[in-house]
Amino acid sequence: MSAHPVTIGVLAFYLMLLIVIGLVSTRKSSGGLTDFFLAGRDLGKFTVALSAVSSGRSGWLVLGVTGTAYLTGLNAVWAVAGYITVEVFMFFYVARRFRVYSEKTGSITIPDILSSRYKDTFHLLRVVSTFIIIFFMIAYVGSQVVAGGTAFSSSLGISETSGMWLTAIIILLYTMLGGFHAVSKTDVLQALFMFFSLVVLPFIIMFDLGGIGPIIDTMNTNGEGFTSLWTFGFGAIVGLLGIGFGSPGNPHILVRYMSLKNVKEMRQAALIGTIWNVVMAWGAIMIGLAGRVYFPDVSMLPNENNEAIFSSLGEEVLNPFMMGILLVAVLAAIMSSADSQLLVGASAIVRDVIDRLFLRDRGQVSSKNLVLFSRISVLVLMLLSVWLAFSAQEFVFWMVLFAFGGLGACFGPALLLTFYWKRTTGPGILAGMITGLITVILVKKQPEWTYSFLPDMKELVGKMLFGVTYEAVPGFLVALIVTVLVSLATRKPENADQVVDDLKKIA
Repeated sequence: MSAHPVTIGVLAFYLMLLIVIGLVSTRKSSGGLTDFFLAGRDLGKFTVALSAVSSGRSGWLVLGVTGTAYLTGLNAVWAVAGYITVEVFMFFYVARRFRVYSEKTGSITIPDILSSRYKDTFHLLRVVSTFIIIFFMIAYVGSQVVAGGTAFSSSLGISETSGMWLTAIIILLYTMLGGFHAVSKTDVLQALFMFFSLVVLPFIIMFDLGGIGPIIDTMNTNGEGFTSLWTFGFGAIVGLLGIGFGSPGNPHILVRYMSLKNVKEMRQAALIGTIWNVVMAWGAIMIGLAGRVYFPDVSMLPNENNEAIFSSLGEEVLNPFMMGILLVAVLAAIMSSADSQLLVGASAIVRDVIDRLFLRDRGQVSSKNLVLFSRISVLVLMLLSVWLAFSAQEFVFWMVLFAFGGLGACFGPALLLTFYWKRTTGPGILAGMITGLITVILVKKQPEWTYSFLPDMKELVGKMLFGVTYEAVPGFLVALIVTVLVSLATRKPENADQVVDDLKKIA
């Protein structure tokens, strides 16, 4: 069933606007790698705040959290409380150290920061961290391409294959042309559409219902799970809060901290980002709760899919024009993450492989040629992501399920200890990243061949952590413990005291 012409018109206008932003940003992104990957560290506080939050949420907030609230009621609060709390800490405290240290050392990527801090002479830290980033970013972008194909298919009535190609082409064009300038500006635009979908829509629904009364009545009818935060067990609650363990280690969020023009505005950006995080989370939960009024049973939703509540509710209360904006919001949530992940993957290839490993003498290649390599890398990564999306969708979704937590386990402890603990060493960071990644994989989906010499790791972790089985939690804790122990057993970097002391002065 095809969409209303007005709805299609809104979608078409949005997609053309993204391409225009990419074209306008082309010149600004062509000066060098810092321009292409960090917008020349020249972004304002509003752009950094909205871009950091929007790129971190993806379609998970718009579709996943609304669907969770529809099924479980107020228990969905635990799904957003963890990452909001951690990102408040990251934005208010860690972000300033990121910004200052990255500029002082000329760092553009996470591997750059680690290599600089620990005098990575043999490039082990750079190679391992680069591999982890590329590994997860291809899967991340592939999953967003699949999600975009589904969104276009349901909204425009085209095939999912055509929708996937359309998603890939649009993201590729503005990201390849405009780099981080285009990505950050489109993220702000996409944040505005998400504002409508997650904040304005709940008020439209309450106006349609005649107030919040029907929502509260329906919550009471559905029982304690909808009216109490405490119906989940301890393990389930901590597992949901554990989503926050991913935030300190996801590069597509962290690079925003490095791009702020004035470090003195970081606290203001933090306040803006925190408010934005809370408001979007509130809206997602309200939409899920209101959905129970219109669709009392999940069997009333398309394919009995609870994550369809967002679009189904929109069709129920919005006219074609507003429905077009709502569908744009879904695409905005998907694209604001995919473009950032694509750029992070490309930066790992160009900065950490081509520039730092193969081109030791930077005079060999001009800045413009490095930017050209960056654009080619964006193209290659997108093609790999599309290939993966078409050939191995199940594998893509399996990888993405633990990608957020996996990146958190690999880089979260590493970066926090890097900026706050003088005794941290390179071997400690390397051991922590590797063991954190292995732990996340084993707890998420332990390969069958390991059962010959290992117990059931998910069951073991559940017993040790009082029922907590979300892989990000044990992954983060194992990485943290291993990093500390190995650091204590190895030699501290010569400049460690001075680096941390200098960072304390600006924190």
